[in-house]
Amino acid sequence: MRKKIRAKENTTVREAAHLLISNALPGIPVVNDKMEVVGVVTECNVLNAVREGVDLDAVTAGRIMMNDFATADAEASCRDLIQMMLSNNYPVIPVVHNKKYVGVVSRHMIMDSTVAPDYTVIPAGEAVACA
Repeated sequence: MRKKIRAKENTTVREAAHLLISNALPGIPVVNDKMEVVGVVTECNVLNAVREGVDLDAVTAGRIMMNDFATADAEASCRDLIQMMLSNNYPVIPVVHNKKYVGVVSRHMIMDSTVAPDYTVIPAGEAVACA
């Protein structure tokens, strides 16, 4: 889990995009002044804004964020997080404790923590068989 990477509702789309890019995340939580998660801004939200020609310095994360999202309790298991992601196609899940934002988990973070010890580089062009 990465801690405290987030946008505020009044963060501009450009600033949110910079957070996504600089933290290599497909989405970031949007929080209010009480650090409660109120939405999630994803790469797709930013790309839609670009496609629609919105002013990235004038439009806010609060305007483009997903309102339909789930949060996970800080005590959630890896298995629970995977199930939430797969069932809902969520790129990230905000993690909360007592309704306050404490961090974010992405699909890549889970894969890194569970697969990385066995990670082997496959030369380009070689087929990979999934077990």
